[in-house]
Amino acid sequence: MLNGYSFNDDTQRRKKFNIISLVLFVIFLIMFSLMVAGFNYWGIGRVAVILMILFPLAAGLIAFKGTGFLKWLFIILNFGAFLVMVYIMLIAVGIGGM
Repeated sequence: MLNGYSFNDDTQRRKKFNIISLVLFVIFLIMFSLMVAGFNYWGIGRVAVILMILFPLAAGLIAFKGTGFLKWLFIILNFGAFLVMVYIMLIAVGIGGM
């Protein structure tokens, strides 16, 4: 008990899911900005693109276990990033819209 507030372990554990989701989203943002800038990823470009699809998806799923307002913010941000990457992949393969 600290200053009349009690923090249980479940709340602290759920806040850690928000932090993990944020870290994965930041990794995605760094990789995406490098891709847009023309960075070549030293010959592992396909792996990098697959990771850029998986990071927001994993972060969105981890955010479901989070708590508070940040939970919904991270869910929306990460699934939006996931949809952007899927759209870019569909355009790259030639299946995308006009």
